[in-house]
Amino acid sequence: MTQALKDNDSDVRWSAAEALGAIKDFRAVEPLIRALKDNNSLVRDNAAGALGKINDTRAIEPLIQALKDNDSDVRLTAAEALGAIKDFRTVEPLIRALKDNNSLVRDNAAGALGKINDTRAIEPLIQALKDNDSEVRWSAAEALE
Repeated sequence: MTQALKDNDSDVRWSAAEALGAIKDFRAVEPLIRALKDNNSLVRDNAAGALGKINDTRAIEPLIQALKDNDSDVRLTAAEALGAIKDFRTVEPLIRALKDNNSLVRDNAAGALGKINDTRAIEPLIQALKDNDSEVRWSAAEALE
């Protein structure tokens, strides 16, 4: 199935990424990491989601890079995936994501920080309680519980 990530049809590539996440096959981690650089944002988004489901630390650095993607859906999925992996190395990049211009990215970053449960996130999450978006404020409050 990882060969489908190289298909010329982007629909095939994003479907393959989604399916690989559903079956949680560790052999798919490297091909999915490469898919984070696909020219189609849906492929990148599904690759990020799949990597979060597989929950392999090899994906940490590529997912941190995906927090800078031009597409906000990719950034929010990368934040969610990093929260699923729950590694302390992701705290600082997720704190930076709390300043993203997209409220859904900020919301997912707050939720991810809550799952990681690192004291470095306390002050940034307190600041997020003042966010303009109520969902971000809610996620920050839950993360601080």
